[in-house]
Amino acid sequence: MLGRQLLCTIALRVGELTNVTGYGVFWRWTIAVSASLVFCFASLCGRTQQPSPAQKNEQQAAGPLRAAQSALKQGDPDDAIRILSEYLQTHQQDSSARVALGQAYAMAGQTNRAEEEFQTVLKAAPENYVALAALGEIYNRGGQPKLAEALLGRAVKASHGLPQIRIEWAVILAHLHEYKKAQSALSGVLPPTDREEQIRFLRLKASVALGLGDAKAASFEMEKALSLKPDDAGLMMATAAAELQARNSKRAAELTKPAFANKRDSAAGMLLLEAQIEANEDFRPTLESLRASAMNTPDELAVRQHLAQLLVSHGKYAESVEDFQRAADIGPNRGDLLFNLALAQFNAGRLDDALRSAEKGKDLGDTTDLEDLLGDIQEARGENLAAVKSYQAAVALAPNEEKYRLSLALEFIRHKSFDAAKVALQQAEELHPDSWRVKFSLGMLEYFEGRGEKASPILLQAANLSPEPAVALKYVGDIQMDRAAEPDPNVISQLCRYADLHPKEAAMQYYCGALLFRRDYTAEDKTNVPDILRRLNTALKELPNDAPAHCQLGRLYRWLEKWPEAVRESESCVRLAPDSAQGHYRLAQIYQHEGHTARAKEEMNLYEAASKRVADENARRDETIKAFLFTIQKETPSR
Repeated sequence: MLGRQLLCTIALRVGELTNVTGYGVFWRWTIAVSASLVFCFASLCGRTQQPSPAQKNEQQAAGPLRAAQSALKQGDPDDAIRILSEYLQTHQQDSSARVALGQAYAMAGQTNRAEEEFQTVLKAAPENYVALAALGEIYNRGGQPKLAEALLGRAVKASHGLPQIRIEWAVILAHLHEYKKAQSALSGVLPPTDREEQIRFLRLKASVALGLGDAKAASFEMEKALSLKPDDAGLMMATAAAELQARNSKRAAELTKPAFANKRDSAAGMLLLEAQIEANEDFRPTLESLRASAMNTPDELAVRQHLAQLLVSHGKYAESVEDFQRAADIGPNRGDLLFNLALAQFNAGRLDDALRSAEKGKDLGDTTDLEDLLGDIQEARGENLAAVKSYQAAVALAPNEEKYRLSLALEFIRHKSFDAAKVALQQAEELHPDSWRVKFSLGMLEYFEGRGEKASPILLQAANLSPEPAVALKYVGDIQMDRAAEPDPNVISQLCRYADLHPKEAAMQYYCGALLFRRDYTAEDKTNVPDILRRLNTALKELPNDAPAHCQLGRLYRWLEKWPEAVRESESCVRLAPDSAQGHYRLAQIYQHEGHTARAKEEMNLYEAASKRVADENARRDETIKAFLFTIQKETPSR
């Protein structure tokens, strides 16, 4: 038989960590958890009746256990170790005493001896949850959280879900980022009655909620914790950070203002600054105060960098320049600071300043990113030849990097040097055969040179490689819709397959329905009309003001001789796309059929006027090139 189990309680300590990392980042709030198990000795009650042999053993154990407990309470684990060791010499099977000895060793800092005692208990009694939990705590403190988690999971099962052990298990699960299991461990556990323990419990729940991506739930738990101790500055800051994560920026600013006003702490100021920016409040007084507090201090460089990064992360490029400039002044020999300054100046439209900063940085040491940035700056200044040379220099410095070859190719495309662009892209394709960006660019290059039939298969390859296939598929759809010939069956198949897998992708539903209609119209096949109608109407449900979908529906209803519907959709078509010559022409024909002669004549006049405004092929290609360059640069990893 096992000795009487010791009762245990768990003290949960939860803290918060706020940090800044990387260029263009923002302040993140996380809740870091740590915990310690504190095992208390249970009083062993005597009995008035004649004791049984087992009861005699318990009575014999009661004295040493009480004496050991008293020693531990007085902060003397060595005395407790002496008492329990002497007792166990004659009572080696008493698991309660051995667990107590293990805890005494742990309190004395003799971790190895403590582990030995708990392991001895578990050899004889594998389900002793006190020993399991205590050993788990030792492993957790020793940097072995996975072993600790396994032991605490066993302890929870052996104890039939003792709340204190479930909490400790959840702490370690959260540390291991196993938030779903941590949430399950905490399910149904009531908060402790002690105020401090309740606060820590709520912060643990907030940590788990945040790990699951539920920032609102995390902020809710933190607000409950703050209500228990509303004057606690650290708790106030942690709650403000949680509210900021939950996009409650006004509440975050409200909580942070007193802390920053009282202590002028830079961390509080940074949090307040971000909250004010997100809440569209006047953040400049806070910004100036942070700058003034940091001036000529040992931390000024770090503070200035953090300020600049925070501003950039919210698109405040112009405001960030001053802080990047000051950081570069403090560290004049650091090329990374000059690069960041040049990039901020470039994004703020200060091209001359950006060029000077970049060239100064180049004097300290050339890099691929610096040459790539120089190319962007020179292109924006209209210095096309210089831009090409800079992009080529970046490729020479990092010949195996995709993004630099892509920058060079895009510069050639921008200025319609298609042959040079093809050479650059083909070289990139040899190095990166599975790059969707390179395939995408090669496909669009074929289209720009008037070879739409060659462009579509390459763009379909790009879509198959891309994490976001719709980016390339949209251009495939546009190319097919512009063709005079019947749509490519393979394109229709792939577009419709993607539309079926993503029923709420309105654009893909449109392309599938419109291309099916074009194919069937030529073949005079009306068997697929219900499917075509469903797809076009689905597209309009998501995008009710999409002119092309209304135009295609107008054509379809006209083909089906459903004249009221044809009038309705065709009127929507020309209202949303007044420059559509074909839209006015078709509506004129419908009006003529319906006997609306005056309206038909009016639409024909609008058709003739729109026909004169139709852009020539070169102008249309220029617009497509601009749209493509914007798309590919948006989808390319930034510096």
